[in-house]
Amino acid sequence: MEFLTGGVSACGACLFTNPLEVVKIRMQLQGELASQGVYQIHYKNPFHAIFQIAKVEGILALQKGLVPALWYQLCMNGSRLGTFHFFEDKGFVRRPDGTASPAKTILAGLVAGCVGAFFGSPLYLVKTQLQSHSNASIAVGYQHDHNGMRDAVSSIYKQHGIKGLWRGSLSSLPRVSVGSASQLLTFTKSREYIHELKIFPHDSWLNILASSFLSGIAVVLLMTPFDVISTRIYNQEQKFTGNMGVKIPFMEGTSTMPSRSFEH
Repeated sequence: MEFLTGGVSACGACLFTNPLEVVKIRMQLQGELASQGVYQIHYKNPFHAIFQIAKVEGILALQKGLVPALWYQLCMNGSRLGTFHFFEDKGFVRRPDGTASPAKTILAGLVAGCVGAFFGSPLYLVKTQLQSHSNASIAVGYQHDHNGMRDAVSSIYKQHGIKGLWRGSLSSLPRVSVGSASQLLTFTKSREYIHELKIFPHDSWLNILASSFLSGIAVVLLMTPFDVISTRIYNQEQKFTGNMGVKIPFMEGTSTMPSRSFEH
């Protein structure tokens, strides 16, 4: 049940945040491995990107990749949050006095993140390739010619076999693990601290909302560099064999990595 509720709640959020995910993917692929100032900027900022995509491809293009995105959230967050709740229920992340142990929470978050990243990797691959595909006039990154989720899975499997569906999965492990550990630790400790301050009634949903807001900030700050790398590896034409994490800051500058993600 914890696996199911975790996945379903993530799917609910995905319905509203998927347009931002499309924009994020496009901005992360813009200027891929090109020196600053020598490539055309199609998307100046998130608001300009939303306008450009809606203008050139239509408003529905902002929901590209929604089907695999929903399945990804169900599989990835279902297994990730379910695994973490399992550790919580067994008391692994708690000290003897009942408070959360930062070290144990981070470890449990890392393990849960790895589990989620592995199970969700094929869906993240399909989602990324569908969301990056666009009209030639505003295209960024390699363009995969898939006609929906089913066609994408079939095409990837025919060309690369079962291993092809897990292409880029190693890059998703640090991405989801770092994000998961920072999110779950920040959320757990923030909730305890807010309860101690008694800002809201003990059983108020505002405690959860405030804790989620703080954990979201921590996730974006810590996960963004890994997210940029992961997006580019998943979207490239062939399996990458070099160290993309070194090439991006060397060719584009270190400032490009944190500025190209605003993931929920």
